[in-house]
Amino acid sequence: MGMDADVVIVGAGPVGSALAIMLGRAGCQTLLIDRCQFPRDKPCGEGLMPAGNRVLEELGIGLRDFPSISGVTYHVPGHGRAEGKFMTGSVGRGTRRTDFDKMLADHADATQNVETAFGCDARDVQVGSDEVLLGTTQGQIVARFLVGADGMRSRVATWMGWSRPARSRRYGLVGHLAARDHGIDRVLITLLDGCEVYLAPSSRDELLVALLGAKGHLRPRGVTVRESYSRRVAQAHPELAGCQQSTIHGAGPFWTRPSNIASRRVFLIGDAAGFLDPLTGDGMTAGFVAASKLSHLLINEADASAAYRHWEAKQWQRRLFMGRLALALTNTAALGRRAIRGLSKRPVALDRLLEVNEGSRSLRSLSPRDWAALGGF
Repeated sequence: MGMDADVVIVGAGPVGSALAIMLGRAGCQTLLIDRCQFPRDKPCGEGLMPAGNRVLEELGIGLRDFPSISGVTYHVPGHGRAEGKFMTGSVGRGTRRTDFDKMLADHADATQNVETAFGCDARDVQVGSDEVLLGTTQGQIVARFLVGADGMRSRVATWMGWSRPARSRRYGLVGHLAARDHGIDRVLITLLDGCEVYLAPSSRDELLVALLGAKGHLRPRGVTVRESYSRRVAQAHPELAGCQQSTIHGAGPFWTRPSNIASRRVFLIGDAAGFLDPLTGDGMTAGFVAASKLSHLLINEADASAAYRHWEAKQWQRRLFMGRLALALTNTAALGRRAIRGLSKRPVALDRLLEVNEGSRSLRSLSPRDWAALGGF
């Protein structure tokens, strides 16, 4: 049986599309499929950290039409705020998914050695010794490798027997607010009783605002989703109380991790390989960095799966630590207030933590004074 592609990627979101571009440019025959047509919307934090921005810049994909993000601010009403900035010369981006996904999917479609099939739904997979057979609504596909870039509830992971239930009871309500010439160039995270309000610029005249927390805190009994969302937004950002709201989408539960992320011929990447919590804002960035690594391994390594598992485990360990740290500080009011107080006095500590979060700095590089600031000292 002849091969239809060297690599077939299920999921043409940002990470799947970026991987297809990388593989195609390296001469690898790649097929990118997605059951959706583009543009499409998706609940997301829409914040791209500088490390992810750099990956796309190296591909020659400019994001100047997307709003810049200079750092992250944490705020506890009545107890102050701590402002962290990205390292000198680094910038993140607010990436409205309807525009961002389509742009990257279009880039992939125009890349030599890449074929796309949008509106094509994957249905099952069979893994052989020398090939992968992927059943789809447009027929069977034969490839050397299969990559699941199909999100937090990955069907590729399910077909491989790797999926596991979410370990968190945290959810999100995600919407957009019309805010003409808002001038916001950073992610703002407001810690309220029982939930966090995450705000990021999605365009010059629009803001993404997400509520993160347990179901009971996001929508108390007897209150509609829209009413609860509006109240929490007004509590965190009174200046936005009158802004027009878009449709509000739900997301979660969070904190998923499959039992495996690579076998000999099948790989998971992006949210399919594990999703922690939107609060850290590193999901897409981690996916782009992983795409850069996996593309190199698929082309150059005889045992790409072992090398990918080894590399990805180290990345996950760092992300897991930062995710647990963020949730510990936000879920305990006293710890959160102490951290805000300490980091406001030593903002360089927050700058460094942002670099650790996106992977451009190691945990070992943090000084005792940085950790002391995080503890409120």
